[in-house]
Amino acid sequence: MDLTNFLKTGTYLKLKVGLSEENIYSCFKKKDLSKKYYYNKLDKNEGFSYFYGDGALEIMVIDSKIYSLQFDPTRYPYILTLFNNIIISHKTSFELIIKYLDIADIKWSFYQRYCHSRELTIKTEENIFIGCVYDKGDYKLSKFQVFEDLYNGFF
Repeated sequence: MDLTNFLKTGTYLKLKVGLSEENIYSCFKKKDLSKKYYYNKLDKNEGFSYFYGDGALEIMVIDSKIYSLQFDPTRYPYILTLFNNIIISHKTSFELIIKYLDIADIKWSFYQRYCHSRELTIKTEENIFIGCVYDKGDYKLSKFQVFEDLYNGFF
């Protein structure tokens, strides 16, 4: 799963935040998606998630629209790539990710709203959030995510 285009555009395959749930089925066969994981089993209207690619991609659906696309390098490391050949995982350093963003000419900034405790978050100009957690002397990747941000605007 190459994330280069996702980091540049906020789109993975043809999926992006705000599209209808039906768009998921034009990109993936239902048999390739996990079962629906409802956020509240008693009230299925609250939304659900699908997982794809051994769980590396989570597609959140709320009100029949894609609310979030999230790649998790900690669940299944070594399945994600940049530039089609650079493998990234939860062990990929924060500094290296910043270097790759600069090489790809993707503008970014630290995003204070989601920086707390031992976690840093950067936000790209396409509203992709990259989370890094401080662990044992180094920052490790925790997520690549785009979602409906109520606090729109870069920087």
